Formats: sequence, C-alpha cells, structure tokens
Amino acid sequence: MEPEKMHCDFCGCEIAEGDGMYVEGGLLCNDCVDEQIVTCEHCGDVIWSCNSVSDGNIELCQECFDRHYRRCESCDRIVNENDTYWENDLPYCCGCYEEICDEEIEDYDYKPDPIFYGNGNRFFGVELEIDEGGKDNDNARQLKDLANYRDERIYIKSDGSLNYGMEIVSHPMTLEYHLREMNWESLLEEAIEMGYLSHHTSTCGLHVHVNRNAFGENQSEQEKAIEKILFFVEKYWSEVFQFSRRNGYTVDFCTPVF
Repeated sequence: MEPEKMHCDFCGCEIAEGDGMYVEGGLLCNDCVDEQIVTCEHCGDVIWSCNSVSDGNIELCQECFDRHYRRCESCDRIVNENDTYWENDLPYCCGCYEEICDEEIEDYDYKPDPIFYGNGNRFFGVELEIDEGGKDNDNARQLKDLANYRDERIYIKSDGSLNYGMEIVSHPMTLEYHLREMNWESLLEEAIEMGYLSHHTSTCGLHVHVNRNAFGENQSEQEKAIEKILFFVEKYWSEVFQFSRRNGYTVDFCTPVF
C-alpha cells in the first residue's frame, strides 16, 4: 500500500518523507519553515515570524519581549532591560541616551579651558562624584542652573565608576571664593533632594586639584614644595590613609596641574 502523501499546511505543497517540520498549527515544508518560522533568541522557543517581536537584529517571542526588553524611544532598537537607559520615564539604548545627554552631561574625558575665580595664586578645582540618583539630563540641568546663575562655575561629566550617577566638576577657584561665593550648600542640598548620595556609597570620591604655580614661582621651587608634600604623605601614611576613608584597592594620590 502506497504511503499517504504529506502536504504543507501553510502552502499546500507535497512534502517528501523525512522533510518538513511540525510546529504549532501543523506541518510545514522546509521553504515555509525558512520563511515563516523563527526562534526566540531569549528562551529558544520556535514561533511564527508574524507573532515575533523584531528590530531586524533580534527575534523574540512576545512574552520574552514584554518581560525582559524595551524599545529605544529614539531609534526603535530592542534593548535588554539591563542595558536600558531612562530619561523622563522613556527607554533609550546607550547610543541614543548619550546623544540626548550630550547637552548637559559631558563625556568622562571632557576638559574645557579653565575659568579662574577669585583673587590670588592658589586655586582649587573640585571633582565631586554623586551616585544613586541617576545619570539624568534634567537633574544635571537643574544643578548647573543653580550653580551657574551668574557665570559658568561648574560642569557635569559622566563617570564609569558610578552605578547610576554623575560627576560635578568646578572650575578652579580660590579657597575664599569656594567658601564665600560658590553656593555649594544649596547645590548639595538640591542634589540630596534628587536622591543623590556621595559619602554613603561605595563608588564615590572627592578629588581636589591644585594649580602647580601655587607651589612656587619657578619649577625648582615647585618641585621642592611637592617633595615636602610627598614626604609628609609618606611619613604620616597611616593617618592620611585613615583620613581618606578608602581601602587599599581604591586609595590614590596625585598632583594634578591646570
């Protein structure tokens, strides 16, 4: 007795024995499998292409997309929830998020021409890392507006060592200017209101840069002064280490120059 012929339930063509593939809804020929069936790249289930969620680079079943992925609001790319950046409650891929934030949050290596504030020859530039409140464009704008209401006194940068924050960087200022003119208190109160932390984190640091000519009028005088500082740090290393509140893996000292 001649075996019963099998036909594709999608296109109706005859299927040779051993060919084709059974999927939910029936038997498909190899051509229809190639054209109509995809595999979810998250869970591995075989699904109809018409029921998949795709951006041209990844194929997902609807359940996996809903549970683990988002679409970038700008470029429509599908992004894993762990790699999604949020701005105004909207999801973005990394590239689009950085483009959106470029206006207010600079790249880590951004270094503008310094603007010196105050009278004297010793200037201090502060780098304050804040975390847990978001690498948020709106927050950065508010903090900059608060500090730069008269002149550009701070800028804000990305910092890869932070979990979910950014770095506030001041232009060089004399100590008197920092204490009397720079509105650090209101700026930090605003950051706290936004949910940022610095001291109570494991990621943040405070760096203070000093201009080289503060140590002397010529290179010889400057080097002698720096040698004294290095000697002090070495002699009182235990006390300095304790004061830094760092551990052996994160402590570092340097002598930056404007």
